[in-house]
Amino acid sequence: MMKRLPFLIFFLTGISFWSFGQAPMVIPKFGKIEPKDFEKKYSADTSVSAVVLFNVGESKFGVDASGLVLYSDHHVRIKILKKNGYDWATTTVPLFGSSNSDRETVMNLKGNTYNLVDGKVVTDKMPKEAVFNEKEDEFWTNQKFSLPNVKEGSIIEYSYRVKSGYIFDFPNWTFQRSIPVLYSEYTAEFPEWFDYKKTTQGYEPFYLVKSEPINVSLSASLTGTGTRYIWAMKDVPAMEEEPYMSSLKDYVARIEFELGRISLPGDFVRPMNNSWDKITTNLLQSENFGGRLKKNGTVKALTAPIIAQQTEPVKRLEAIFDYVRSNFKWNESYRVYATQTFGKLLEKKVGTSAEINLLLTAMLKEAGIEADPVILSTRGHGRINPYYPSLTKFNYTIAHAKIGDKVYLLDATEPMGTINVLPSRCISEVGRLISAENSDWVALQSGSKDSFVHHSKLVIGEDNSINGVVHVVRNGHNALSCRKSISQDGEKKYIDNLKKASDLFEIKNINLKNTTPSVEPLIIDYEVTASGQPQAGNIIYLQPMQSLGIKANPFKHETRKYPIDFTTAVEQTYMYSYTIPTGFAVEEQPKSTKVNLPEDGGSFVYSVTTIGNTINVLSKLTINRPQFLAEEYPYLKEFYNQIVAKQAEQIVLKKTIN
Repeated sequence: MMKRLPFLIFFLTGISFWSFGQAPMVIPKFGKIEPKDFEKKYSADTSVSAVVLFNVGESKFGVDASGLVLYSDHHVRIKILKKNGYDWATTTVPLFGSSNSDRETVMNLKGNTYNLVDGKVVTDKMPKEAVFNEKEDEFWTNQKFSLPNVKEGSIIEYSYRVKSGYIFDFPNWTFQRSIPVLYSEYTAEFPEWFDYKKTTQGYEPFYLVKSEPINVSLSASLTGTGTRYIWAMKDVPAMEEEPYMSSLKDYVARIEFELGRISLPGDFVRPMNNSWDKITTNLLQSENFGGRLKKNGTVKALTAPIIAQQTEPVKRLEAIFDYVRSNFKWNESYRVYATQTFGKLLEKKVGTSAEINLLLTAMLKEAGIEADPVILSTRGHGRINPYYPSLTKFNYTIAHAKIGDKVYLLDATEPMGTINVLPSRCISEVGRLISAENSDWVALQSGSKDSFVHHSKLVIGEDNSINGVVHVVRNGHNALSCRKSISQDGEKKYIDNLKKASDLFEIKNINLKNTTPSVEPLIIDYEVTASGQPQAGNIIYLQPMQSLGIKANPFKHETRKYPIDFTTAVEQTYMYSYTIPTGFAVEEQPKSTKVNLPEDGGSFVYSVTTIGNTINVLSKLTINRPQFLAEEYPYLKEFYNQIVAKQAEQIVLKKTIN
């Protein structure tokens, strides 16, 4: 039975009071620093560029002239160890808001750089001109600031408060960074009127977890009780990316909050999106989601001529998908909801992932095909927890269609995309099908494959030269990746790069077939010539893989902390047919082998057979399931060790006739 990746998420609910761990660290006041603070050694890892001395935050509710608000305080101190750590002196604070009037704001910002000069601490304060704003999109603005006079050995410090009117979105907290963190602490205060679900994820243990009752007095009419929570971690290692990971965000030590219920004094209890059915209902009732799927004249007029000559449902699906993919440009905005009407989309021909794929879904429905949208979280955005209903975890919309028993997953934002080949950004574990009849989870990796076949027919001449032809077949995600390269660079540049890529052969007469989106495989044919294989006297040393295949094990570390994610299933095949010159025979050849991963995770087959003067070589790597547990890492590491070793073996040819 296939193992499943565990969710590294734990629930903290209820109002009971609990505590474990040590006392909180005493944090020095802003600006209080001594020469001895520069003398400490912070990391045994000499490659570390900087280290977070402490990162402390507190979030709580308050009241201003506009009503209830959230205040989030941040106080950070970092030691810069190397020049490549200077980037830590520039900080970005993302601020949300649909307009300037309701945008989150930064308050009480201050920053210092401290340097030790002749045994004394010299302080450089951050000037006002070092603070600036950058608009990211219609909803997000980044406030950035840079601290002055940063050198190797500097200590930087900054603090600020963010005021937010979005009281439903309690600030999350990340304990871990890409550099070591000596201490990270987060305090959250919740009035009794707000019931939040709290979840933690990651692999690092808590140094402190504590909760205690508090009195809350926000205004004359808002008084009561509440709970203060404190979470802290100590000596948190740097978050380092490992080969074949889905996203660091999936595993970083972090705590998140989701509002489940509000019960303000004098008001009725208001449950939030605390079930998947509720989320589905709200999406379908939204004008910017379900409203786009209702029958309308614009979609009908657009669809009719496209399907006029198509009677078969599959052909209709293909025609509509090709039309939307070819006629609308994605603006690279990841969205669940549409923000412009179909009319505007048709006028501008540019839209978000939601707008383009909701149009695709609506057109499929108009064509009589069972179609619904699927919402998902892209690979860089974090994993979805099916047991934790939350719309905020999703950031992308694709289309789902069903004809008979066959399911089709479609994303028309990818110009080189094909049916049932989603862009890699969309291939996380699951998405949520949003349908009034059968809303459910959809496996996004099901059926996805990266397929590659390389077939060479080579003749070794009397002068030890090699001539032959190569036939390459790319399918699925392998074809998508190659088509994108050809589209972006142009065929000429792609061909030039292909010629330069080989260090053994001269490549000529390259022919590309099916370079535009197609259900047919992408095919590359070319001819090769080479001066010859290494020879010593009467011996020829033949490298059967011709420097292709896997040259180095991607899994170099002895241990692995995080799960392995190949994104899709993999099938990589190399076939070589060598005709050896008259008078030579095989003296030595690699032994055929087959290596299997546990639980049908994959296999590697390598065989060499000789018939007359023809040597046939087969190397086939298969990864059946995209994901493996960290506990399975030793098997994968050894699996790839054997692949690298076997593909490097030589065939020895010996001259038998003088």
